[in-house]
Amino acid sequence: MMRRILPIILLLLLPAFTIEQMGTVQISYFRITEEGNNIIVSWQAREESDVKEYELYRMTRLTNNQFVKIQGIDPHGVDKAYIYRDDQVFKSSSELVDYRLEVVYLDGVREQLARDQVNYTSTAIRRTWGSIKAMFQ
Repeated sequence: MMRRILPIILLLLLPAFTIEQMGTVQISYFRITEEGNNIIVSWQAREESDVKEYELYRMTRLTNNQFVKIQGIDPHGVDKAYIYRDDQVFKSSSELVDYRLEVVYLDGVREQLARDQVNYTSTAIRRTWGSIKAMFQ
Protein backbone atom coordinates (compact mmCIF):
# COMPACT_ATOMS: atom_id res chain seq x y z
CA MET A 1 0.00 0.00 0.00
CA MET A 2 2.77 2.42 0.92
CA ARG A 3 4.56 1.72 -2.36
CA ARG A 4 1.51 2.89 -4.30
CA ILE A 5 0.97 6.05 -2.24
CA LEU A 6 4.59 7.27 -2.31
CA PRO A 7 4.72 7.94 -6.09
CA ILE A 8 1.41 9.77 -5.90
CA ILE A 9 2.66 11.95 -3.04
CA LEU A 10 5.86 12.72 -4.96
CA LEU A 11 3.88 13.73 -8.04
CA LEU A 12 1.71 16.02 -5.94
CA LEU A 13 4.74 17.67 -4.31
CA LEU A 14 6.78 18.07 -7.50
CA PRO A 15 5.25 21.40 -8.58
CA ALA A 16 6.22 22.89 -5.19
CA PHE A 17 9.89 22.14 -5.88
CA THR A 18 10.16 23.51 -9.40
CA ILE A 19 12.63 26.33 -9.87
CA GLU A 20 11.16 29.67 -10.82
CA GLN A 21 12.49 31.36 -13.92
CA MET A 22 14.35 34.49 -12.85
CA GLY A 23 14.55 37.65 -14.89
CA THR A 24 16.88 38.06 -17.80
CA VAL A 25 18.86 40.96 -19.19
CA GLN A 26 21.16 40.95 -22.18
CA ILE A 27 22.80 44.20 -23.16
CA SER A 28 23.81 45.21 -26.68
CA TYR A 29 26.52 47.60 -25.49
CA PHE A 30 27.97 49.41 -22.47
CA ARG A 31 29.93 52.58 -23.30
CA ILE A 32 31.78 55.27 -21.40
CA THR A 33 32.58 58.50 -23.24
CA GLU A 34 33.80 61.94 -22.22
CA GLU A 35 31.83 65.08 -22.99
CA GLY A 36 33.42 68.25 -21.62
CA ASN A 37 33.71 67.88 -17.85
CA ASN A 38 31.20 65.03 -17.84
CA ILE A 39 31.42 61.32 -18.42
CA ILE A 40 28.53 59.75 -20.29
CA VAL A 41 27.66 56.16 -19.40
CA SER A 42 25.28 54.50 -21.82
CA TRP A 43 23.95 51.04 -22.51
CA GLN A 44 21.13 49.34 -24.34
CA ALA A 45 19.22 46.18 -23.44
CA ARG A 46 18.23 43.78 -26.20
CA GLU A 47 16.42 41.54 -23.72
CA GLU A 48 14.88 42.72 -20.46
CA SER A 49 12.44 40.78 -18.29
CA ASP A 50 11.43 41.07 -14.63
CA VAL A 51 13.78 44.02 -14.01
CA LYS A 52 13.12 46.13 -10.93
CA GLU A 53 16.03 48.54 -11.38
CA TYR A 54 19.45 49.08 -12.87
CA GLU A 55 22.16 50.34 -10.50
CA LEU A 56 25.21 52.25 -11.65
CA TYR A 57 28.34 52.31 -9.48
CA ARG A 58 31.53 54.37 -9.71
CA MET A 59 34.97 53.71 -8.22
CA THR A 60 37.83 56.24 -7.99
CA ARG A 61 40.71 56.86 -5.64
CA LEU A 62 38.48 59.44 -3.91
CA THR A 63 36.09 56.61 -2.96
CA ASN A 64 39.02 54.64 -1.50
CA ASN A 65 38.90 52.33 -4.51
CA GLN A 66 35.46 51.07 -3.46
CA PHE A 67 32.42 51.05 -5.72
CA VAL A 68 29.77 53.57 -4.66
CA LYS A 69 26.22 53.54 -6.02
CA ILE A 70 25.67 56.75 -7.95
CA GLN A 71 22.28 56.14 -9.54
CA GLY A 72 19.31 53.80 -9.62
CA ILE A 73 17.54 53.72 -12.99
CA ASP A 74 14.08 52.31 -13.69
CA PRO A 75 13.75 50.01 -16.71
CA HIS A 76 12.15 51.51 -19.81
CA GLY A 77 12.25 48.65 -22.28
CA VAL A 78 14.45 47.10 -24.89
CA ASP A 79 16.11 48.80 -27.84
CA LYS A 80 16.08 52.20 -26.12
CA ALA A 81 19.36 53.67 -24.88
CA TYR A 82 19.93 54.25 -21.19
CA ILE A 83 22.07 57.36 -20.68
CA TYR A 84 23.58 58.68 -17.45
CA ARG A 85 25.58 61.93 -17.39
CA ASP A 86 28.11 61.82 -14.55
CA ASP A 87 28.87 65.45 -13.73
CA GLN A 88 30.62 64.75 -10.41
CA VAL A 89 33.98 63.51 -11.69
CA PHE A 90 35.18 66.99 -12.68
CA LYS A 91 36.06 67.61 -9.03
CA SER A 92 39.15 65.44 -9.35
CA SER A 93 42.09 66.32 -11.52
CA SER A 94 43.13 63.25 -13.45
CA GLU A 95 42.47 59.64 -12.63
CA LEU A 96 41.06 56.31 -13.58
CA VAL A 97 37.27 56.14 -13.20
CA ASP A 98 35.72 52.68 -13.07
CA TYR A 99 32.00 52.04 -13.67
CA ARG A 100 29.95 48.95 -12.93
CA LEU A 101 26.38 48.24 -14.06
CA GLU A 102 24.17 45.87 -12.08
CA VAL A 103 20.58 44.78 -12.50
CA VAL A 104 18.17 44.06 -9.64
CA TYR A 105 15.37 41.68 -10.58
CA LEU A 106 11.87 41.70 -9.10
CA ASP A 107 12.75 38.72 -6.88
CA GLY A 108 15.70 40.66 -5.36
CA VAL A 109 18.44 38.77 -7.19
CA ARG A 110 21.33 40.98 -8.37
CA GLU A 111 23.55 40.46 -11.38
CA GLN A 112 26.57 42.38 -12.64
CA LEU A 113 26.04 43.17 -16.32
CA ALA A 114 29.09 45.21 -17.30
CA ARG A 115 32.18 46.95 -16.05
CA ASP A 116 34.48 49.41 -17.80
CA GLN A 117 36.82 52.28 -17.02
CA VAL A 118 38.11 55.50 -18.50
CA ASN A 119 41.23 57.51 -17.77
CA TYR A 120 39.67 60.89 -17.14
CA THR A 121 41.30 64.32 -17.29
CA SER A 122 39.05 67.33 -16.73
CA THR A 123 38.98 69.98 -19.47
CA ALA A 124 40.18 72.57 -16.95
CA ILE A 125 43.42 70.62 -16.53
CA ARG A 126 43.72 70.21 -20.31
CA ARG A 127 43.26 73.96 -20.86
CA THR A 128 45.81 74.78 -18.15
CA TRP A 129 48.35 72.35 -19.62
CA GLY A 130 47.73 73.82 -23.07
CA SER A 131 48.40 77.32 -21.72
CA ILE A 132 51.64 76.23 -20.07
CA LYS A 133 52.85 74.56 -23.26
CA ALA A 134 51.98 77.69 -25.28
CA MET A 135 54.14 79.89 -22.97
CA PHE A 136 57.26 77.89 -23.81
CA GLN A 137 56.83 77.66 -27.57
